[in-house]
Amino acid sequence: MKRTLHALAVIGVLASAQANAQRYLTEQFSSVDVQSNVVYGQNFSVLTGTPQLQPLVMDVYTPTGDTQTDRPLIVYVHTGSFLPRYINQLATGDKTDSATVEMCRRFAKKGYVVAAISYRTGWLPTSDSEQTRKQTIIQAVYRSMQDAKTAVRFMRKSITEGNPYGISNDKIVIGGQGSGGYTALAYATLQETSEIQLLKFFNTETNLFMVDPAILGDFGGLGGNPALNNDNHPGYSTDISMIFNIGGALGDSSWLEPGEVPICSIHGVNDPFAPYMNGTVFVPGTSFAVVNVDGSGRVTQLANEYGNNDIWLNPPFTDDVTNYAQGALAGTVNEGNEGLFPITAIQNASGPWEWWDTTAVVNGCAALGIDEAGAFQRMANGYASNPLLSALGTVGGRNRALAYIDTLQNFITPRMYRALELNVGIAENSAIANGVKVYPNPVARMTEISSAEAIIRNYVLYDGQGRIVRNDNVNRDRFTFDRSGLSAGSYYMELFFDEGSLTRKLILE
Repeated sequence: MKRTLHALAVIGVLASAQANAQRYLTEQFSSVDVQSNVVYGQNFSVLTGTPQLQPLVMDVYTPTGDTQTDRPLIVYVHTGSFLPRYINQLATGDKTDSATVEMCRRFAKKGYVVAAISYRTGWLPTSDSEQTRKQTIIQAVYRSMQDAKTAVRFMRKSITEGNPYGISNDKIVIGGQGSGGYTALAYATLQETSEIQLLKFFNTETNLFMVDPAILGDFGGLGGNPALNNDNHPGYSTDISMIFNIGGALGDSSWLEPGEVPICSIHGVNDPFAPYMNGTVFVPGTSFAVVNVDGSGRVTQLANEYGNNDIWLNPPFTDDVTNYAQGALAGTVNEGNEGLFPITAIQNASGPWEWWDTTAVVNGCAALGIDEAGAFQRMANGYASNPLLSALGTVGGRNRALAYIDTLQNFITPRMYRALELNVGIAENSAIANGVKVYPNPVARMTEISSAEAIIRNYVLYDGQGRIVRNDNVNRDRFTFDRSGLSAGSYYMELFFDEGSLTRKLILE
């Protein structure tokens, strides 16, 4: 999906910020409201073999007591190996998973609206035919992508029907965990029939391509055979501003092209199911290989090579989580690929942010006719790739998972904030703006920039044509600027704070 990135800064003094400029960066609300099982469309499921029309439902999270009505939307896609929870031999796989609910609640407490969607699942992971396994999984990814686009159209349509969720029409992000990460990556990159009809996706047993949009519907989930695909909310855009991917992978690196939306990824480098770079997907609980894919490491590397993540480069992020990812605190970690957070410890290989309640798993399995031994086997399958969750016990495992969710939130949120262009500037009549001083100005050689009310995190200096000529980290309430090497003339310095940014004009003599 192509998207033209907007310029990072506006030259001149920025005016009129939100009343609380930290909104969307830090938690501002103590609680959230959840509207469960909102029907956002209907489409044909192949879970039972015969296509059956089923409702598509979502849980919508909103900050309690919020009065804003133009809020960014996050469409959140849960994990689950493209099979229903417990049927997938795991203790996770639903929009009500503990980690999914926690992520959605935290985003909503920051002021976002979050739609946690259920999507169509179903494929044949234990088929003796590798061709069948590959075809059914790529079709499952394709259907989940269509459902995510249905959700985006539904939410945009709701704006025209009174905007009951109070969302913005042009500030939408897709994010997902595990298989939801696969969905988000496909959403951002897959748009041409030639991309899905590669040789690797040609079934040599049937002599047909594994995905045919003329049959299954197009990349937006429209058209195709009406017995296999139902049109939902045609006429509404599916454009988004960025995606975040937590432990997912891309069906093929050729899907990713220059000009597509920024991609933020978190991934265990030793993930046994979804490769970190390039490799083969395996089915949890079996030794069956499925398909070769490109994981977060390779995807983010390409996104940076293509310039798709440039919006996050200037000014650079300087927080501790970014510093760790960039290797500033731990040696070479992400090899300079902005937007990538690798998890390197072997015991954190797959989903260390996940946890579950034993009683809930036993009861959920019983409802499906799975005995207690089967329930504990599903939890054991999860422990196999996340052993410290089991070793630490229920409370310790949950706390460890929550610590990882802290990291996910702290890595994703500032990048989302910038990609959505939520930093509209600090109001000139605010205490922070009034507390900023530049002296002397005009500048002969050096000048001091000070802030009485907030910490200056970094700055970017632009020349009169709006070109970036210098930037640096600050992280204190004052610093001395040395104009050495710069020609005389008018410049604009954008100062970045946790609360937002503002711009000051400098005259260099």
